[in-house]
Amino acid sequence: MTWSLALNDFKSKYASSQLGVMWAFVKPIVQASVYIFVFSIIARAAPVGNIYPYAFWLLPGIIVWFFFSEGVMSGANALLEYSYLVKKVRFDIEILPTVKVLSAAIVHCFFVLFVLLLYVLWGLPLCWTMVQIPYYMFCTLCITVALAKINCSLVPFFRDFTQLLEILLMVLMWACPVMWDVSMLPEQFLILFKLNPLYYLIDGYRQAFMNGQWFFQTPFMTVYFWMIVIVLLVASDKLFKRLEVHFADII
Repeated sequence: MTWSLALNDFKSKYASSQLGVMWAFVKPIVQASVYIFVFSIIARAAPVGNIYPYAFWLLPGIIVWFFFSEGVMSGANALLEYSYLVKKVRFDIEILPTVKVLSAAIVHCFFVLFVLLLYVLWGLPLCWTMVQIPYYMFCTLCITVALAKINCSLVPFFRDFTQLLEILLMVLMWACPVMWDVSMLPEQFLILFKLNPLYYLIDGYRQAFMNGQWFFQTPFMTVYFWMIVIVLLVASDKLFKRLEVHFADII
């Protein structure tokens, strides 16, 4: 039922427009193209490792960010968008944030394949580390679901929270190593950036695409990330269940 609702959500989101679901892909492509133009052409960012042009270093990281930000924002409004289901006594509304995140994951899967195709067309080497991409996709899915569930629990009580969330995501995008390489930072600051669980995801995707490390070669970061995810999942579940009895009255 969750997957069926996610597919329906993906289709219905753009049902009223002439291009339909194509808009789900056009906007991220245009946005990524603008970033690539600014940093590659205007700022003239140097190739990474003398092999990968800046654009192909940027793409694995930015598709993670698109998925994460879209999942967090759409998941925050899940209860409001499906208010008619919230008021149904027998419907398990706890799956609604997951529905929105899975809807965003459909676009993400397309972009993962799209980036792989670009690597092939550009003549860049395909490597064995790419087989761990599904692992990092699952990691991104888990942390996004946890945060979406927390956000959607709070939004019915604080409607302005979505506006605050947009600002936080805008700041977080530049605080994460999406557009720039953290290796330019001094070592003491690098440690602070690695505490951000999104660093693990963005760097992991790049390692997978660009023949870098396997996830089990960084055991400390892997354990740290999953500890954060487990804490967020438990906290989101408890928060949702505690506030669930009030949702139907407020919405």
